[in-house]
Amino acid sequence: MKNIIEQLERYIEEALVLHDLPGLAVSVNVGEKGPKSLAGLNLKKAIGVKDVTTKEPVEMDHVFHMASVSKLFTSAGILRLCQEGKLSLEDRLKDVLPFVSIADQRYGEIQIKHMLTHTSGMADVEDYHWDTPKTDENALKGYALSDEVKDSHMLWSPSENKFRYSNMAYELLGLIIAERSGQTYEDYMKTVILQPLGMENSTFLTFERAGGSLKLEDLSKAHMAMPHTKDEEKHIVLEQHYPYNREHGPSSTLTSNLEDLGKWARVHLEQSFFSPETYEAVWTRYATVPNNGEGMGLGWFMRHQEDCDIYGHEGTDIGFRASFWICPKLDAYVIVTSNISGGAVKKINKKLFQMLIHSV
Repeated sequence: MKNIIEQLERYIEEALVLHDLPGLAVSVNVGEKGPKSLAGLNLKKAIGVKDVTTKEPVEMDHVFHMASVSKLFTSAGILRLCQEGKLSLEDRLKDVLPFVSIADQRYGEIQIKHMLTHTSGMADVEDYHWDTPKTDENALKGYALSDEVKDSHMLWSPSENKFRYSNMAYELLGLIIAERSGQTYEDYMKTVILQPLGMENSTFLTFERAGGSLKLEDLSKAHMAMPHTKDEEKHIVLEQHYPYNREHGPSSTLTSNLEDLGKWARVHLEQSFFSPETYEAVWTRYATVPNNGEGMGLGWFMRHQEDCDIYGHEGTDIGFRASFWICPKLDAYVIVTSNISGGAVKKINKKLFQMLIHSV
């Protein structure tokens, strides 16, 4: 056990330099049901800086923007409503949100399952407006009624079952959660998922962390890692804006840390969040991602790495990258977060899983 932990730590330290990252926070965990040689492994490591201008080091409890890892929570909310009989995967979007429309006759074919699996044919968000964020409760519904949605062009019919990643679809899924639950999207996430799991350091309302402010200096005081990018000379510099806009809460705005995401990983490794039937549906391949051959389940991506099936999601927005994957066979999860646009977190995550697999 000591040897593999040392190897993992050494690789993480090398990865920070190799991939030229400002900061890196990593959690590698293997439960008691994992292989005997790895069972009980629990490594958390934070290295680098949370802000290149202050050189303040990253700490293990620092909060990072999780970007599209948020979609795992949105899909979970939809599936919970389905389990409760308040929704069905076969429900049509136009029936569930009758006040929303897309100027395309194929719009009427879109079902909730198509949106969860990115097979709806819907367009993607073109501009998240991080520079002019909205924080009011009506922001999400306002986006659903916006010209970007209304005038968007569908690429194909859902019946063609083609994969096309759509953040727009997930914003509408979030609105469905709000409409069917009678709560705001963020309140539903908090009361049904975050609070019951003890995820006290997680929220979809980033601005509340700093008393309503989204200024970097205020968020930094709230124990948050700062967003970075690279300038034309490849120097690491701060991004101008934090990636938050309540219009895009369901697709993109979870902020969390390693401890909380570990709780999210563990509840799914134990398969205690959904019914057995729902888990079977969640991790069924409904489509194939063209560029990498990964499978698409109900909100979860799936890949086969050596002899292991691994489920998870990537996250990428300005200033941050996140990589969240679990492996039921190993009873393990690997979480990698970094505070820079385009950081190679998926590559790091896959390497860490490879090291675990080869240690069995």
